[in-house]
Amino acid sequence: MRKNAMYYIHIGIFLLITFGIGFLPPFAQVTELGMRVLGVFLGIIYGWLFVGLDWPSLIALCALSIIGYGESADSLFLIGWSFMTIPPMILSFILAEGLAQTKLTDYIANKLLSIKLFAGKPFALMTGILIAQMLMALTQSQYASLFLLWSLAATIAAKAGYPKKNIFTTTIVTSTVAVFVWSSFVFPFAPGTLAQIAFFKQGMPNADIPFFGWIIVWLIFTLVYCLIWPLIAKYILRLDFSPVSNIDLSDLVKNKDSMHLTKEQKFGLVVLIGFMVAMFVPKLLPAEWMLTQALNKLGLTGCLAIAVSIMAAYKKEDGTPFLTLQKAANAISWNVIWLLVATQPIAAAFNAPECGIMPSLMAVITPILTTLDPTVFMLVCILILGLVTQFVHNMVLMVVFYPILCPLYLQMGGNPFVMFMGLLIGMNAAFATPAASWNSAMMFGVDGAIKSKLYIQGILHFLLSILLFFIIGLPLAKIFLPY
Repeated sequence: MRKNAMYYIHIGIFLLITFGIGFLPPFAQVTELGMRVLGVFLGIIYGWLFVGLDWPSLIALCALSIIGYGESADSLFLIGWSFMTIPPMILSFILAEGLAQTKLTDYIANKLLSIKLFAGKPFALMTGILIAQMLMALTQSQYASLFLLWSLAATIAAKAGYPKKNIFTTTIVTSTVAVFVWSSFVFPFAPGTLAQIAFFKQGMPNADIPFFGWIIVWLIFTLVYCLIWPLIAKYILRLDFSPVSNIDLSDLVKNKDSMHLTKEQKFGLVVLIGFMVAMFVPKLLPAEWMLTQALNKLGLTGCLAIAVSIMAAYKKEDGTPFLTLQKAANAISWNVIWLLVATQPIAAAFNAPECGIMPSLMAVITPILTTLDPTVFMLVCILILGLVTQFVHNMVLMVVFYPILCPLYLQMGGNPFVMFMGLLIGMNAAFATPAASWNSAMMFGVDGAIKSKLYIQGILHFLLSILLFFIIGLPLAKIFLPY
């Protein structure tokens, strides 16, 4: 019970903020209803930070109905679940689970080890590993690619004679996490990207991100990252990976038969390619074509539903289903889903004219904005929030600041898509501490990594990510993401 004492204290504070702030006197243009809504808003932020993402979201929705915002909890939950991003996110998680079952990651890893160019060249091998991580992420492999490459790094390190905790494994772990994060944003229909865009759309509901422009920007950014980091490791950090030069990589292929695609892998690859074609075709073919019109009507959700249905309908040679929706549901990140369900009504309440919260906030911020250049404002926001997210889970900061800062940047004359990308990089470059993000927490849990080096390299990846945004990402975003 003593171990849970602080947890219950946090719950008490969460409930006190949620229902207590509404009893304080209104200020500025905030109304009495606005004070009650502000209590729910601040309370749920505290709850997400110190309690959890799932059930506190449910309490926040119930609290909105209790304080008098909205007609009932039924209507608020209906509003939350009707948010356009929820269905495709659920289907994206299921599709990713089906693709992960094919173990396409094993095939890519074995092909990597068979490339003769990497023999005796450890930093070329590192580059190959990072590009392999990028390719695996593009196949929607989720975390399977990370676990596979971490295991591969540990095997290479052991064969090279390194101790269990070593700098080679540490470097591969940190760099694959960074590339995993950035490559997961390449496709705007991937689960993680959908969540980020959903937060952005809370403040910019009518802003449609350019489909091809988004893919081009993120592909270039991620590929440059894969090429730059090994050069930094070799010439700036001067890491010594010479023991890796002496091993035969082909000996590490565990299953020689996996050098060829299996029937299930071919099936998964065909489904993935078919889905991607369905996403790209409406952007390329004439609008009057029947195929284009059909795919436009299906949209992201419909195409995902068809891809998932094909996987569920297909049976393996032994008669067992390739994918069952019931089992695949375990792969859905319900914490994120419930958070999204709650943010839609809470964001609407926060911006509601009858609450007066947003006008009060703008009255304070506007004089500050008028004194700053848009680029300076963006740099300050990215750096501050990027540093904060090293100690506070980044998901919470995204929910709060995407909807506020992107519209503000637009009012300053800037491109909100550029601001969105900058904030996205700043708050997802959460690599420096275990508390920064789920990805970082996993990274710090790897047995073969040196903890002190993880902190150092995590900070370096944070700084490199922001630097590359201003050198490469920002000009690319201005060209390919016009508003």
